[in-house]
Amino acid sequence: MTISCIIPTRNRCSMVLEAIESIRLQHYSDLEIVVVDDGSTDNTISEVATLFPEVHVVELPGVGPGKARNAGVEASSGDILMFLDSDDLWLEHHVEQLVNTLNRGYQVAYGVAQTRDEVGGADFLIPENGAGPEGDCFHALLRWCFLLPSTLALKRKTFQATGGFASLSYGEDWIFFLKLAAQFPFGFAGPEPLTLRRLHRGSLCFLSDKKKLLVIIKQMLTFLKNEPRATTAHYNHFKMLHTWTAAHMEQWSTVQDWYLALRMEKII
Repeated sequence: MTISCIIPTRNRCSMVLEAIESIRLQHYSDLEIVVVDDGSTDNTISEVATLFPEVHVVELPGVGPGKARNAGVEASSGDILMFLDSDDLWLEHHVEQLVNTLNRGYQVAYGVAQTRDEVGGADFLIPENGAGPEGDCFHALLRWCFLLPSTLALKRKTFQATGGFASLSYGEDWIFFLKLAAQFPFGFAGPEPLTLRRLHRGSLCFLSDKKKLLVIIKQMLTFLKNEPRATTAHYNHFKMLHTWTAAHMEQWSTVQDWYLALRMEKII
């Protein structure tokens, strides 16, 4: 059984080198690493080639995270697919924990991410308190996106069954997880963190443009229109969420701020 890890990156040379090193420190011998450089203008490609010549590098012109991950999957050969965002790190037993979870009979496995919040300063876990659901996770994911690409493992045939990540600028991972959850039960590898996530001002979850929240919600509404398991109540909830978010979004700096506000208002 071979495992492929796909790392999309753009202009994060020092971070992606640390990400690769965290994969190499895993207690698992048969790991393929594919770095998808999505239009970097720094020295990412040359540094990866020099320091990690065994890593397969795919070069793209700047197509976005969803397409970049899909291209990495296409260039990989593993039976099991794992992902690592270039500003995240795998902790010591990451692969072992996820493989053990898949071996319990699941096509999809996920675990806990410990977030180092360099914006707000209050570190936190995803899912919250390290408590994630297992089994049919579709309705739970419509409440909130409680997992990250960097904590995910799945069989290649399972990835192919969903058509991969959407070609979107924001929220492509949430919709991908929902497509997976609509078809497959999830295994949970928690409660101990298996990924270290760094939330910084260059993160996609930092709201440099707060309107991205409205874009994400509109994309969810489009998804819900076409998903057989979604109900009218789900659709109406996200319509309400769009109105409420538009009225309050200026106060938030990160997606985590948005989440905490939603919790406080008992919207989720």
